[in-house]
Amino acid sequence: QKMGAGTNVQNKLIALHDLDVPWRPADLEQRAGRIVRQGNENKEVNIYRYVTENTFDAYLWQTIENKQKFISQIMTSKTPVRVAEDVDESSLNYAEIKALATGDPKIKEKMDLDNEVTKLKMLEANFKSNRYRLEDKVAKNYPEEIARTEKLIEAVKNDIASVEPKAVGEEKFTSITILGEKITDKKLAGEKLLEAISKVKINESKIIGKYRNMDLEVSYNFFTNEHNFSLNGAAKHSGELGTSADGNIIRLDNALEKMPEKLKRLEEKLISTKEQLENAKEELKKPFEKADELKTKVLRLAELNKLLDMGEVEEKRNDNPLVEDVKRAIIDFCNREYEENHSYDEFSTLYPDMKHIGIAYTDTPDERHGIQFELDLEDYTATQYVNDVIVSHYDYVKENGSVEKALDVMKFEMENGDFSTFVAVDEDELRKATGMEIDDEGNFYDPLAKDLDNDGIIDRYD
Repeated sequence: QKMGAGTNVQNKLIALHDLDVPWRPADLEQRAGRIVRQGNENKEVNIYRYVTENTFDAYLWQTIENKQKFISQIMTSKTPVRVAEDVDESSLNYAEIKALATGDPKIKEKMDLDNEVTKLKMLEANFKSNRYRLEDKVAKNYPEEIARTEKLIEAVKNDIASVEPKAVGEEKFTSITILGEKITDKKLAGEKLLEAISKVKINESKIIGKYRNMDLEVSYNFFTNEHNFSLNGAAKHSGELGTSADGNIIRLDNALEKMPEKLKRLEEKLISTKEQLENAKEELKKPFEKADELKTKVLRLAELNKLLDMGEVEEKRNDNPLVEDVKRAIIDFCNREYEENHSYDEFSTLYPDMKHIGIAYTDTPDERHGIQFELDLEDYTATQYVNDVIVSHYDYVKENGSVEKALDVMKFEMENGDFSTFVAVDEDELRKATGMEIDDEGNFYDPLAKDLDNDGIIDRYD
């Protein structure tokens, strides 16, 4: 075709005129590539596209728009996981030209609303996701962090009060007990300490003595090739050991002398965490700021779709009343668990994708792993994810024998379940899906990162 691939006249081009509509978006890009390219001496150029009202042009632009939408979904990554943007800048441009060719301004309005509603729903989904995270922090993470910090502050205060004072003067030394032997000579103490830590096995941690009224615990890290120590009282005061006998005694003293500084940091952290908790509570009082705009535009879009007969209205009609009962139960659950105030009429706005209805989201106590639970009201299933990996998947129809029974069970679970029910992870399912296990604090960990047989090699490589 003329002015397609291989044409090279870019130096002086100032304007490009498209007189017809190609069949592929790539053909339009090829045409534009003749003028929008390096080597053109004109900094600004014009591209004109000609259409005739009420002709076959509208169908041609519709075809190229649909192709561009599909290409854009595959080639771009602007949207969150499991969400695909309906249109991008290029496909909107084609849609506008199609609307001009039809001569009906309502089509142009519909095209604009399609894009605006899609973006608003994505903003709302992001708002809800952030809100669920914040609610979880207010209900669990921040209070637990405050309690841990307060407990640690008291422990450090007790250690400051009970630690044996440091001897005054360079040659002065209190005493250290290593493997049951009390040593009062500083040089000998350093040598005995080096001798004791040299016998510590890889990834082993053991108490070898006592210093300044604190238990002395040492360990060896194979990966960093370092010996570490911890002076244990009510709290632990840690550091690294070196190869210098005198230097190691100084390192022990430094860890204890830094306790007041550690106490100050903890007190500052406590104040900061309490402030974060109060700020989070205030944030939770704020509604989605574009909720009214979204509702208005969804209603107008449904009206336009009906007027133009260009697709289904926003909320698909569902002939099964049991599905509507489940929807109501979901709305009631969210209002109950998240202290929201939504109505059944808002369901389609809150959950535009019936296959991915987010019910609960939380993090593990150490905030290293995310847990998500969602329902699918098209296939009647429930899925739990950990870090976006499927940990459990339940097919209500398969397990209960019919769609009606499946919906009854889904409704019952939403009416009687609570937040903790849906984010509780079964350890066997977690292990099977990810290889991780659950510790006493509810955190997930990789058991193969440990050395259970104490042979100096972590179990993953045994």
